[in-house]
Amino acid sequence: MTGRSFAPDRHAAILAALDESGRVVSGDVAARLGVSIDTVRRDLAELEELGALRRVHGGAVRPVPGPRRFADRLERDDGPKVALAELGAALVPREALVAIAGGTTALLLAQRLPRDLDTTVVTSSPDVALALRDHPGVEVDLLGGRLHRVSQTVAGADTIAQLQRLRPDVCLVSACGVDPDVGVTFRERDEALVVRAMIERSARTIVLASADKLGSASPYVVASAARVDVLVTDAPSAAVAVYEALGVAIATPGAPAISVAA
Repeated sequence: MTGRSFAPDRHAAILAALDESGRVVSGDVAARLGVSIDTVRRDLAELEELGALRRVHGGAVRPVPGPRRFADRLERDDGPKVALAELGAALVPREALVAIAGGTTALLLAQRLPRDLDTTVVTSSPDVALALRDHPGVEVDLLGGRLHRVSQTVAGADTIAQLQRLRPDVCLVSACGVDPDVGVTFRERDEALVVRAMIERSARTIVLASADKLGSASPYVVASAARVDVLVTDAPSAAVAVYEALGVAIATPGAPAISVAA
């Protein structure tokens, strides 16, 4: 495929490679297309402006799928999210302090916590807190702060300060994107700052991410991929092997259950 000199052809080749492997490396693309690294960088910048990919160090990955606003995502009928939420709910330990961030999958998880579960949940999501208001065995601590309307979570310096006084046994995060090199990412800066503090303060981290979110990235990194203890996903084994190599346990529908002790 060398000798391509027209931008539309190069763009099509880059996007085809991205669809095939989930990421592209600038040097590999330049060699394959017979163009300079600078040309590839310009192509990646143009494709990023169109929303077709997200540039990362040395290349690009897929953009995060789905709408940005929580309210819009909530309206989607997303069967895979339900399966991931059920898996995540089964991992919540008893008699523990459990931090739950925001997101539609996190809300579905809260709605599916076992009725005989006895634990304490601290959350940055008013929706998660309301979903647990009638749960007989779960105490709910809702973090304070200013409501971030897009993510529908509380955020700000006061929220982070409250987290600094806590030491959760485990936190559960519904990520926007997960990539082995880039890490766990979020779209919104203010939400990401809270989630980063939540992960840093927690002894263990469980990340829920559907297959289409693996190998994708948003602008704000909350943790490295290696910081994740359990990845709950519906991705095939070939797609999660790179995370297993980092020491991440994988929980998938139909696989043997994983225990996360408090």
